[in-house]
Amino acid sequence: MSDQLRPYVVIVNNGSGCVFQPMDIQISYILTAKHNLVDEDDHLNMLTRFEQNGGNWIPREIPFEPLEIGQNYFPHPQLDIAIITVPRIHEVNSIYRSDELNEQMNPGYNLLGYPATRRQANLDNKSLWFRSDAITQILGQNNNAREFTIAGNANQEEVTGQSGGPILILQQHKAMIAGIETNMARAFEENMGRAEFFPLATFDEIIAQNPDKLCELLPAHLSCFSFLMEEAFDLDAGFAQDNIAGIKAFLLHKAKLVTQSGATPHMIKKQFAKRLLIAEQKEEILQGKEIWKIWLEFITIMQIIQEKIIEDQDLEALFNTVRLLHSDSDKDWSSELTNIVYSDYLGLADKGTVVISTRKPPASDDQYIIHGNIPQIASAKKLRDREKLKINEGMIFPFDHYKFVHMDYFKGKSISRKHAEYSALDTDQEYLDKLKLEYGEIFNHQRQSN
Repeated sequence: MSDQLRPYVVIVNNGSGCVFQPMDIQISYILTAKHNLVDEDDHLNMLTRFEQNGGNWIPREIPFEPLEIGQNYFPHPQLDIAIITVPRIHEVNSIYRSDELNEQMNPGYNLLGYPATRRQANLDNKSLWFRSDAITQILGQNNNAREFTIAGNANQEEVTGQSGGPILILQQHKAMIAGIETNMARAFEENMGRAEFFPLATFDEIIAQNPDKLCELLPAHLSCFSFLMEEAFDLDAGFAQDNIAGIKAFLLHKAKLVTQSGATPHMIKKQFAKRLLIAEQKEEILQGKEIWKIWLEFITIMQIIQEKIIEDQDLEALFNTVRLLHSDSDKDWSSELTNIVYSDYLGLADKGTVVISTRKPPASDDQYIIHGNIPQIASAKKLRDREKLKINEGMIFPFDHYKFVHMDYFKGKSISRKHAEYSALDTDQEYLDKLKLEYGEIFNHQRQSN
């Protein structure tokens, strides 16, 4: 795991830091401890990252200009944290925020950095300076910082040099950062391996103080749907893939129009936030690519059905007619039934459509559209907690008022599994007519009720 996280960790003078790629794709941020620079009279003498080449880690010096506060150096006025901006580091992938921390969770996080003990023992080989330390517990907040326990009860001497190092975890192949370590916990003659880190929310304060120079600590793909084009409409028809090559090209052409419409993942995220998710999903999912790839496909499909370009000002009306709810679950969507019941439907009109997105398609062909009369749903209605329902006044139960369809209906069910029906189609009008016919079962009920 440390090999996958190590490319994000950098040497900052006598301390450490972390590369964070924000939505501004021209630059990269180095998140670090302010004292790594203040102790050097605000000078940056060493800024080094590492790339893996075979079994070796090769140092790469990161180019930087002399530090100038408010230009490329942004220290927090009170806290021991800072952001340095450098030219875009293309070789490092997006890193995601991990903001939802609590004392009951099993951390699985690591403190990564370049401690002085390793530097002193390997003066001529920087690649051996790196160390990853397991975190056994994340504790409560104290004056903006969070306390945590390092495995092995490391003391100050052992941690020196890791200041500014990131608290990282690898989840579903995504690197996630909880914060930046700054010092050992303040105590007298204590040797319990306790240190402190500042969460990403404290770096948000630096961003807020420099809105003209810095952008939010969110991945670059949130700035524009064009970043998701290569992953959109990943249709699979096996040996019959050629049968759907034409319809896939047509859908990607329509998706390209979405990238030019003015709607962006960041805009949608800010406007709807957790209302985009099935209940009990973590908000940090909204940083990932999967949900926004689905949204790119969803808006594309809505443009085909409505026969118009959906602009950013159309999103509210769309959201209150056809609501997309996402879960990061890789199980069948039946396992999410309870959470679907208690998801947020406020504002969604009666007889609206709810599109459910999960990583896995439904288990069988007859489960792409679910109705309120199946036993599992009827039982959920009887046992419903009325206080937890988020539904418009006068409504009783979501499955009584809305049609529920899985997102894969519009791809796997309607296209990949009917690949032979697309093989003879050739013109854009034929593709459009075919898709509107396939999707008619879902949306005709809305037209009839309006």
